[in-house]
Amino acid sequence: MLDLDLLALGGLLLTPGPTNILLAFSAVSSGARRTVPMLAAVVLAYMAIILAVAALAALIPAGNQVGLRTGVRICAVVWLLWLAYGVWTTKDDGVEVRLVTVRQVFVTTLINPKAMIVALLVQSEGMTAQFLATIAALVALAGAAWIVVGLVVRRSGSTLLSQRSLRRASAICLAGFGIILAGSSL
Repeated sequence: MLDLDLLALGGLLLTPGPTNILLAFSAVSSGARRTVPMLAAVVLAYMAIILAVAALAALIPAGNQVGLRTGVRICAVVWLLWLAYGVWTTKDDGVEVRLVTVRQVFVTTLINPKAMIVALLVQSEGMTAQFLATIAALVALAGAAWIVVGLVVRRSGSTLLSQRSLRRASAICLAGFGIILAGSSL
């Protein structure tokens, strides 16, 4: 893969999306100690998608792949809307709550359209151990960048960025991604 292609892939991974929103929100609400381990879940989810796409591409005839993609898209929309609802309705009761879990980050990454794009790119380029390691490093670096963004917001101490307003903004973004994904299949 050309260095320019890797640069473009890095740019894609840095764009705001459901996984990156969750990482930043977790950093704001729970800090670095609870959020940094989520990077492993993100990398594992990307690798799982890459391997699953490789296996499916080998097993499913090209004509049947459209139905599979539609089913995956429906599941992704339902998950994003459910996650948005959960983030929106979490109670502020003064107790420190882990608002984002490793499981949520893992599942969200599994259904993230960017993960599918990366998996398809890997299929087109050919899967080697070195290429997978490069992809894993890019995924980790992009996720770390969003954690840093969340930590900067957390440390800014801005009263405009209360935990409730950040939770609501994150829920709106997650629901927006779900709605956009649903609309793109019409």
